[in-house]
Amino acid sequence: MVTAAEATLILDHVLGDPSFSASVAEALLAALPSLSPSHRTRRLCRAVLLRNLAADPVSESALETLHLLASLPASASHIAAAHIAVAAFLVVSAPDFDATVRELFPRPNDRAVDEGGSTALASDVVIATADQFEAAVGNYSSQTILRGLWGNRAAAEERVRDLLAVEWAAIGPSKLVMAAERIVGDGAVETWRAADEATRAKLRILAGEENTRVILAKLEEPASNANPISTPAVEKAIDALKTSCADLHNVVEDPLPAVKAVADEVLAARMDKGVSFNAEGEIGQPTTCDAAGPSKPHLPSPRRMPPSPLPPQENISKHRRARKYGIGNWRDILNHNLDIFIGRTTVDLKDKWRNMT
Repeated sequence: MVTAAEATLILDHVLGDPSFSASVAEALLAALPSLSPSHRTRRLCRAVLLRNLAADPVSESALETLHLLASLPASASHIAAAHIAVAAFLVVSAPDFDATVRELFPRPNDRAVDEGGSTALASDVVIATADQFEAAVGNYSSQTILRGLWGNRAAAEERVRDLLAVEWAAIGPSKLVMAAERIVGDGAVETWRAADEATRAKLRILAGEENTRVILAKLEEPASNANPISTPAVEKAIDALKTSCADLHNVVEDPLPAVKAVADEVLAARMDKGVSFNAEGEIGQPTTCDAAGPSKPHLPSPRRMPPSPLPPQENISKHRRARKYGIGNWRDILNHNLDIFIGRTTVDLKDKWRNMT
């Protein structure tokens, strides 16, 4: 005879795993004894609600399931989205729009509070949608717009499927799965090592012969892979190594304090003798000179040749040409009298004219 506690474990595992079909879940519910409220865990209640919602996603019954699911810790945003989509589709597809609005869109905040549910059904989005449908009561044009927005059943079912995916992912493992992990999973070695012979006999039945052989082989690995060196010998070698390291630290001294002391003595001796470290000719220090000092390397100044004075013939010609071409037109004067002003430039003519006047 299956006890209520055992039935709770079985139902919690099967109903809480969506990979088990609905037919298997219904067969177990029919075969196992009914559970009292004290044996209905929160995980089991959530699993039953999710299965009911998956079997009937868009109906007034689905709205009741969503209200019950909102009373449990759940994803508020996904519940609100699914509730709005289902309720809106039922309203726009109903023959009597106005009556269905009053039935399915009462003040959601009052209902959520009265039933002790989550505030997900009293969110701003839910209230704003309810206001839109209430405003459309008796308004045929507004009802037509809402039918175009919410009249797609596939869209409502998709919102419900999104909610189911989130909730199934967050439901967590069952107690049987966690126990199986301790028996044949990652914690199996620790569980079997701590178990006595009687407990191991029960674990062998639960794990099966193949899993039992694997686990027992892991338990025997430390003995088969033992270090050939005896433990006392290893400990003795480790102690000797620690002693050698300590002796080495005692023998080897840090040379930095001695070097610093010698440097301080040299510095004090130089200070007593008045020797400057920046004195000219100190080894390793470059000698600097003032920028205007005589030792600064420089290029020789270019030689400037003063222009030779104009001979009398050039002076006479220059006066004549100046009257002919005009004072200041030195290029015309020079170009028309190259035979007289040999080797001269316009600058020479200009300077000579300035000196003559």
